[in-house]
Amino acid sequence: NGATGATTCSDCDAGKYSGATGATSEATCSECIAGKHSGISGAISAFICSECDAGKYSGAAAAACSDCIAGKYSGATGATSEVTCSHCNAGKYSGAAAAACSECSAGKY
Repeated sequence: NGATGATTCSDCDAGKYSGATGATSEATCSECIAGKHSGISGAISAFICSECDAGKYSGAAAAACSDCIAGKYSGATGATSEVTCSHCNAGKYSGAAAAACSECSAGKY
């Protein structure tokens, strides 16, 4: 933690990592790139950053990926923004975080 006389060291936040030893500030923590996330604080390598699954997306330094909303889907992994979430076509639907839309069953629309 950058203060002199510290009794503990601070972790890089979830969504960030640092391999530096003797670091004195949070500025040494690097961000997971957009499309990747890490829920682990104190990570020491970019390898801890995992790609977002299909149906999800993230900006940089994400602790978790965000879901495409219900009625939208994304088949792309590692998506970097909500723009990658597309509306389901007529006759199809989806819940949140969908990688694809499903067809409406017989008797429904």
